[in-house]
Amino acid sequence: MALPAIIRKAENKLGVLDGVVIFVAASCLFRATQDFQELYFFPKDSKKSLMLSSAIGVGLLLLRGKDLYAIVQ
Repeated sequence: MALPAIIRKAENKLGVLDGVVIFVAASCLFRATQDFQELYFFPKDSKKSLMLSSAIGVGLLLLRGKDLYAIVQ
């Protein structure tokens, strides 16, 4: 499978430390968005909050589906 052009260009320039930094940044963003959703969507109803989070996630994937599919190919 061929990698997208932007990944091929960066492939030889990224090291292990870059991967660690990207992983930590992604983990922090995940935690922040998770806490934001728990606080603001439906703070007293975790089931509704989970359903809304799922709906937003699926909606974003459907919205950007063709772009994500192009990256995977």
